Amino acid sequence: MKKHLSVLMLFIRSTLYKFLLIVLFMAVVQGMLFSFAFKGAEGYYGLDTVLAASHLEIVCAVCFLILCALLCLAGCNFGSKQSYTLARLRVSLRSVFIWQSIHNAGILFLFWAAECGIILAFCSIYITQNPQPQATMLVFYQNAFLHNLFPLADWSRHVYNIVLLASLATSMACFPIRIRRRQKPLASFVITAVCILSFRHEMGSLGVNICLSFMVAFIAAMAVRGIWKELDYEGLS
Repeated sequence: MKKHLSVLMLFIRSTLYKFLLIVLFMAVVQGMLFSFAFKGAEGYYGLDTVLAASHLEIVCAVCFLILCALLCLAGCNFGSKQSYTLARLRVSLRSVFIWQSIHNAGILFLFWAAECGIILAFCSIYITQNPQPQATMLVFYQNAFLHNLFPLADWSRHVYNIVLLASLATSMACFPIRIRRRQKPLASFVITAVCILSFRHEMGSLGVNICLSFMVAFIAAMAVRGIWKELDYEGLS
């Protein structure tokens, strides 16, 4: 078990500080945009209008793309000693793939939690200055991006977000394997694009959420199936 935990820690060490910088950058930029929109509102506009004027979704999308690139490149061995370390641990490639998928899922979840925390902090700041009962809950219903980020009672969107997280995590773990074999890692690009576009569609779209869940799960499953047979139990090739 120690060898497997060492593999997980190897991925965590390679991405943790960069991930924290991405989150810090996102918080600073979104904080500045919210501050400008809040001061410009001067108490005449509601929380939904202030958040919409802050364009938080654009900053989140840019930081999400940077994070996706970071997770995809982990394990590609671009000038690193990662391959040598994994070879010494003598852990199967399938185990490495599984641990990288778990690592990716954890980082993506933390990114989602950080964005939710940042937005809830903005809501608290606004309500402190302009007391409005239920303003935070209402804005998560009114704003499409915020509702898709935290769907409240929309269970189909919760299911889609969970399926999307798992699909992103596994497809990004496929990326370095495809690169090492000089193959095109299309699945990670397609699922990332679907993720960004899906956070703009209107709330309450049960049929859309179900279709998207099946689509991203199918793409990720095909990507994993395509590389699973190529993985051996001896270590990195």
